[in-house]
Amino acid sequence: MIIDIDNHIISSGSYTKFNNWLESLAGEQLQLPEGFLFLAFDNEQKGQKNYLDRGNNTVIFHTVTSFIAFSYSQSNNIQSENPWLYTELDQKQYEELFYLSSVCQTPNIDNKKRVCPKCQNKLPTIAEIINEQPKTVNVTEKLPAISPYIFKRRSVLESEVHAPQIFVPDPIGINPNSVANVRKVLEHIEEISGVKNGSRKWVVVTCDGVPYHHIQKIKKDFPWLILIPGALHEEMNMLKAFVELNWVIDLRDFAKCQGYRTDNQLQFFKKCSDHHKSWDSICNIYRHAMASELMWPYVISEENPSVEGFLKWAQNQTDHTFRLKYEQTFIYLQAIINFHTGVRFNRPSLKFAARRMFAPIWSARRHPIYRLIEIADEEQMLRLRPEIRNLIQERVVTSRSKLSNQHQGHDAILEEINKSLKSLIPPVPSQRHWEIAARNCTNFSKLRTNIFNIIGYSESEANEPRTRPGFTAESRRFRVQIRKTQFVNPNADNRIFQNLGGELTLSEQMIRFSKIASMKRNEFIKATLIKKTPLGIWHPIPITCDEAELQGSESSLKKPEILSIINSLIPSLGDLDRLRFRGLSNKSREDLVNILQEVRNILAENNISTSEE
Repeated sequence: MIIDIDNHIISSGSYTKFNNWLESLAGEQLQLPEGFLFLAFDNEQKGQKNYLDRGNNTVIFHTVTSFIAFSYSQSNNIQSENPWLYTELDQKQYEELFYLSSVCQTPNIDNKKRVCPKCQNKLPTIAEIINEQPKTVNVTEKLPAISPYIFKRRSVLESEVHAPQIFVPDPIGINPNSVANVRKVLEHIEEISGVKNGSRKWVVVTCDGVPYHHIQKIKKDFPWLILIPGALHEEMNMLKAFVELNWVIDLRDFAKCQGYRTDNQLQFFKKCSDHHKSWDSICNIYRHAMASELMWPYVISEENPSVEGFLKWAQNQTDHTFRLKYEQTFIYLQAIINFHTGVRFNRPSLKFAARRMFAPIWSARRHPIYRLIEIADEEQMLRLRPEIRNLIQERVVTSRSKLSNQHQGHDAILEEINKSLKSLIPPVPSQRHWEIAARNCTNFSKLRTNIFNIIGYSESEANEPRTRPGFTAESRRFRVQIRKTQFVNPNADNRIFQNLGGELTLSEQMIRFSKIASMKRNEFIKATLIKKTPLGIWHPIPITCDEAELQGSESSLKKPEILSIINSLIPSLGDLDRLRFRGLSNKSREDLVNILQEVRNILAENNISTSEE
């Protein structure tokens, strides 16, 4: 057997001999160790193209659910204790956790009266905020306050980095894409983790957004489960949500400036199909260009510009476009970068703060999965005992290199393990092939490490950040386009609230984007956690005036017209979902409006599911 420097495993003998040797190494599945244990699962698939069918050229996917276990300490028996401080939170705790009073942050407000008991101000509804039609922005309504802050790198000793021992249990032939299948996955975890036989009372399990969303519907059946959203998938979806929100505003023009021309290329960029390329484009090039252009009007107007002076100057600007891009760049895009930093350096407080700052975007547009994940995770963490909560938060990300700036979410590590598994299975794998690959995976990893040690090659990354090509030239190219159109220059004449290309007028709701989005989030929290009722009719914040007009026209539709729209969308649903929507002609108009929203939410969820890496 030959292992090259890129981790490719090549047989030095016949293929049959190599497969027989692999099978001889794979005995029984190893039992997971005792002590403090985390698990993660994800679906993995191997595509088999049918080259003989020239008409369809279909791809057959062999799908399994793969697992990875992280053993942090075999002598820590904290998982034999009850982890929960609260079985369920009350209304006051929910309101204190999520700051549900929008006026003075007073908790425990009677929602029926809609009046804050402390300041006696009436709490506005979403409809009241949306129906406001201010033509100018009140200068006293300031932008979110930003204070200059110097980030100091924390010196963390390697002994303080928690590096667990990794185990790879056998995959199972189930795709966790439905509630029924997710239940089978959890029952399997209950058995292999020792919960079923009583050796553990709880286990931390990490997964991506789609299984997490399904599990919420059956979570009460598994009281031992502490569910954690994968940090990598959360970061990926945060970036996708930001791109979707700003696409028609200016990111479509930015993508064209980057060289994306055809419809397929632009869709590739919009869906963030390659997360690493999207990160470099948005979080480096775009952020540098937009931030520079937002500061440029201030810099040329001041003899002695300063950070404090710019922040004070920005608070006094009334131009709608400037305020919108200031908020999107320095609040929401910066939140994504802070979340990434919190994960890489294992700083739970920074990660939590970044998630909370970004949260309104989940409720502003159609992101039903991560809108639920954001509040469900916070609610779960508050119900845990503080010592267990802190222990979990410090270990939900792991540094395999034992370096303090190279932590990853458990879902990211599982993605790496899955790549190794797929290199050890044949083109048409059976369940037995997946089991053989899983049982040999860690052995091959050790073998590769030993070989590299013998030849004197170090695969550990340097302690310094990775070097990347400079992006100054590309940033300047986009800055030229922004400068020519005076897109974010509040001092320009004849300002119109429109996108960078000038062909679309932005909606009035985008002027008050954060306020409306926060109210939508609060309404969702109240309906989901406190009232435990469906949210009812819900519309995303329209970005353009055309989208706002379309929403207005739908609100006046008659029953047959709503039914026609639902029937046109139902064929796009899966088989199980289609069965739920039968006999709709007997429903009332109000029920049909809710069903239309439910169908759109399902389609949005399916779109997230198919676009996840």
